Amino acid sequence: MKKYAIYWLALAVVVITGCQKEVSFELGGIPAEGTLQSEVSGDCLPKTVNGVYEEGVALAPNTNTITVDINVTKTGTYTITTDTVNGYFFRGTGRFTTIGVNTVILQSQGTPFAQGINNFVVKFLDEVCDVQVQVLPAGAGGPAVFTLVNGGTPANCATAVVNGTYVQNAAVNSSNSVDVTVSVTTIGTYTITATGGGLTFTRTAAFTTTGNQTIRLNASGTAATAGANTITFAAPFASCSFTVNVTAPAAFTINCAGATVNGIYQIGTALNPATNTVVLPITVTSAGAYSITTTINGMTFSGSGSVVLTPTPTASITLTGTGTPSGTAGTVAVPVTFGASNCSFDVPVVAGAIVDWQFTEGASSLQGAFTNGDLQVISVPPLSLTSFTYRGTTASGQNIVMILADLAGGITNGETYGTTSTTTNNVGFLVSDISGVIYEANASIAGLTFRVTVSSHNTTTKTITGTFNGTVKDGAGNTKTITAGSFTGTYP
Repeated sequence: MKKYAIYWLALAVVVITGCQKEVSFELGGIPAEGTLQSEVSGDCLPKTVNGVYEEGVALAPNTNTITVDINVTKTGTYTITTDTVNGYFFRGTGRFTTIGVNTVILQSQGTPFAQGINNFVVKFLDEVCDVQVQVLPAGAGGPAVFTLVNGGTPANCATAVVNGTYVQNAAVNSSNSVDVTVSVTTIGTYTITATGGGLTFTRTAAFTTTGNQTIRLNASGTAATAGANTITFAAPFASCSFTVNVTAPAAFTINCAGATVNGIYQIGTALNPATNTVVLPITVTSAGAYSITTTINGMTFSGSGSVVLTPTPTASITLTGTGTPSGTAGTVAVPVTFGASNCSFDVPVVAGAIVDWQFTEGASSLQGAFTNGDLQVISVPPLSLTSFTYRGTTASGQNIVMILADLAGGITNGETYGTTSTTTNNVGFLVSDISGVIYEANASIAGLTFRVTVSSHNTTTKTITGTFNGTVKDGAGNTKTITAGSFTGTYP
């Protein structure tokens, strides 16, 4: 309780000295209705970040944009926005005139003040989706200058390490790529492409440091010819090439009825490639290579390799599971096809765990259930403070507390709460366990960018939902960045 009292004091000081709340402007007319998410999978619809983002360089609204897809169910006016992160934000307004998927361009405003990965929350009506934008270091916005490191063919070309199995007449998958080494003399943006034999290897990104570094070019296309295929780099490295060995395809029959499905498959929980696997018995009629990928309900099963006829024609192949199961719990029939053989195996998918709040910090994710909440109006004449306290916990004993404080009005849809004193909407955030603080952010800690956006406040059901992200301090006082945070809570 003493910790909470400190948060309340910090919040009260900030809201009393804060500025007026931000005002949003909407287009006149009847508002449109629709969704940012797929009705089938629940995932966010496609969104694309356009333009180059460089530290200290003002953004061009017509070039630095985010393109988002909206599934429109009712025509009318719309406003789609993001929160402000690292000194800039995105916004789009207009009118939908057709039902179905519409593409909207969100224009940027502001200037990124620091390099790094910025996580934005795109908001349309009561729905939110995340999108990441990379800000390059100062001076890295122009074209890079680099060369291929010696060791390839001929001797002045890049050493190429080819990854994955390549099968004649089979489309490549995410395991197919090539690693090349380059020497960078000037940081900046780049595109490297190499093609041949029906295959393309390419990468577009930015070098943020000079010196030797290895980059991965991802493959696309279908290998048309078995054997050694020459892959040649595009200009200015057109004299350089590397070899991809393509194997003639095997022929076998898959016995889906004998499939062994390993691991647990739960809605909303990412699959572990080490444990979520499927072993399929096969009968081989012709030795050779194979590459199989099948996707359904957010899950992808893939495998590649080669099979032989000896000592017996019976064998098995293993498909590795990735992705996150979506949809509803039950038995999912996963189709699998290779050549003339096609069938389906059953994967039992269980209901997702109760997740009322979650967030990611670095390589770690934390999630749990809501325990209780309070909505209060606290009078400190001449001011009246509205607050919402959110409490949750994890199965392993971590606790989360968020306190939203609003000096004027109530806690309403679309409002943003921060730990700084630039607005009257403020937030205190604490994650702890029996050993002490894990993460915290509040008005008494300077230099943090932690922010909460209220997505929906339903006063009938007394339910508040929202998203959060930004920098916090850990128990040792180190700055950490939280992304993809969300919460749902109620109050009496």
